[in-house]
Amino acid sequence: MALAACGMQGNTSYPLDPDDLNRCLLMLEQVPEVRQQFDKIAALSEVWGRLIERWGEIEAMFLEEAGLNWSKQLRAPDTYRLIQEVIGKDPNVIQLGPGVQMRFQ
Repeated sequence: MALAACGMQGNTSYPLDPDDLNRCLLMLEQVPEVRQQFDKIAALSEVWGRLIERWGEIEAMFLEEAGLNWSKQLRAPDTYRLIQEVIGKDPNVIQLGPGVQMRFQ
């Protein structure tokens, strides 16, 4: 997310789980101007496009369920399910086990 917002090409990594999402939200809290670059981020890939399209919903669910930086609780299963639903099937991601994935670029 940070690389795309700065106009840097290359890495198109996106949040796969609530931990990744929390790191994105912490960055957005510190650098809110990144939200103005969501169109650039959405253009990175089909998956990013779907995530940005539903970012408000994903963010709200996580903040309600776990709180920013896990301030409410240390689990966010509903957010995880929503992220996985939005991501859908990515041919660059291999499921290694329950909740364990590896992405290849």
